[in-house]
Amino acid sequence: MNKILVSIYFPAVCKSYDVYLPCEAEISQITDMLKQVCGELTNNMFMPSYDSVLCDRSTGNILDVNATPNELCLINGSELMFI
Repeated sequence: MNKILVSIYFPAVCKSYDVYLPCEAEISQITDMLKQVCGELTNNMFMPSYDSVLCDRSTGNILDVNATPNELCLINGSELMFI
């Protein structure tokens, strides 16, 4: 399975974490995965809600939940935001 290393920023705790994302998974699956582990990542300082989304950090655009990282042209070093 191909993976890319991205930086995901959590504005609720003002911290970024490097995370490997599977290139073939849809963003909706990746978001669900992040919801499961973000309590551990943020020491339970941020708990996502059902409507949490992944965004491009520089533009703030919400990523298409039906697209894959490959389809969105995400690469190693891409910066995302989880809100």
